[in-house]
Amino acid sequence: MTTLALDGVRVLDMTHVQSGPSATQLLAWLGADVVKVEAPGGDVTRGQLRDVPEADSLYFTMLNCNKRSITLNVKTERGREILTALVRGADVLVENFGPGAVDRMGFPWERIREINPRIVYASIKGFGEGPYTGFKAYEVVAQAMGGSMATTGFPDGPPMATGAQIGDSGTGVHAVAGILAALLQRERTGRGQRVNVAMQHAVLNLCRVKLR
Repeated sequence: MTTLALDGVRVLDMTHVQSGPSATQLLAWLGADVVKVEAPGGDVTRGQLRDVPEADSLYFTMLNCNKRSITLNVKTERGREILTALVRGADVLVENFGPGAVDRMGFPWERIREINPRIVYASIKGFGEGPYTGFKAYEVVAQAMGGSMATTGFPDGPPMATGAQIGDSGTGVHAVAGILAALLQRERTGRGQRVNVAMQHAVLNLCRVKLR
C-alpha cells in the first residue's frame, strides 16, 4: 500500500451540515484519521433528505464517509473531560458552530492552545471581522452576501443562486488550504495556529473575476 500524504494526522471533526464536513472529508481522503464528534442525537443531516427509511441519509454519507464518529455531550463534566483528551491527542480541530459556540462550551482558542500547543484549530464562520461577525450563514446567504448571485441569471431578472455549493463546499476547500499550510508551518516552528475561514470571503474569492 502506498502511504497517503496525511497518514498519521489525527483530525478532530466538530463540524456539521456541509461546509465543515466537506473540509474534513477532503482531509480524510488525503489519509488523515478523522474522528467526527457529534452531539447526542447525531448530526442533523443524518435524517435530512433521507431516501432509505431508518438509515443515514445520502446527504450525510456523501459528506462523512471515511470518518469515525462518536457522540459526546460537552454540557456535562465527563463530556468536557473526554473532549479535553481528544484535543490533547489531535493534530487538527475543525469546527463550524455558530459564532462563540465553542467558547461557551469552555474551549476558547486560548484554552485549546494551552491543552495542545501544536494543534491547528480551524474555524469556519459565515463572516469575518466586521459588522456581520456575529451572524450565522448558510449556502444561499453566503452566495448573496459574497456577490455571486449578482453574477448568475439574466441581466433583466432577479439575482440567482448557482447550483454549485460554492458557499459550503467552496469554503471547505479554502479551509483545507489553510489547514495544510498551517500543518506545513508547524513542521518548521513546532507550534500550531488558528485558521479562520469565512463563507462570504470564500464566495468573493471564487467569483472575483465575474465581479470585476
